[in-house]
Amino acid sequence: MPRSTLRPQRTTAPPRKGRHWSRLAALARPKLEGLRFGGREIALKATAQSFGVNPQTLRRALAALKFVEQLESEPFLKKLSLRATPVAAIEHIARWYAYDRGAALRAARRLSEGEYTVAALAAAEASARNAARADGVGRALLHRCRSRVGPVLRAQLAAYEMDARGPRRGDEPSVDFRFRPPGEERWTIAAIIMGPYRDQARYAIRLGDWIVRALGLSTIYGRVVLIVPTASLEKQCHAWMRANAVPASAFDIQVITPDP
Repeated sequence: MPRSTLRPQRTTAPPRKGRHWSRLAALARPKLEGLRFGGREIALKATAQSFGVNPQTLRRALAALKFVEQLESEPFLKKLSLRATPVAAIEHIARWYAYDRGAALRAARRLSEGEYTVAALAAAEASARNAARADGVGRALLHRCRSRVGPVLRAQLAAYEMDARGPRRGDEPSVDFRFRPPGEERWTIAAIIMGPYRDQARYAIRLGDWIVRALGLSTIYGRVVLIVPTASLEKQCHAWMRANAVPASAFDIQVITPDP
């Protein structure tokens, strides 16, 4: 009897537990592409289980790969081997990038060239963050932004009692402002401020994260308001929501410019 010439079909094996984060993310991402909000989270958990990793481990790997791909679009970073570095190092670079893009890119090059350990990079980023705060970035920038947004919301919701961000119980979600009808115990309206970021490119990078956060808060509060600094960002938010089948009525998006 003639031997069959058919060869068994090759399949892509799931990454082994302990495989490098960049390989894990590259293999997992095609399984999640095109999925809409809600369905993606279910698929992520199932994919993580099939790969033998914790869902949070997979989330970190996917976020790190996305950020590295963004860095690889920078002309002088294209040939750097950032995908071979630890995921924790990439997270430190991403945190640095949020408030000082230039310094983060220089740190990424040094990391790729082996000049940074994860511990040394963490210390350098923490030092830069403290220095940035002294220059009005970080907490000071957020305080100024809240000082601008708060009076606008107070005027719009004059009939409501307002609570600016302050000490909260551990079981209360973090928001910038919340409102409730006078005499009511439950806070019914929450407002969160996107960012703020000194690097304007960071808004586009984190836009989806802020929308998902607003969606989560909408399950707790009767009304959620996402504050954005420009009309362009408002349009980008609506486009993201349409692309992911999120109803426009899920929460409000309001433009309040940083300066009066």
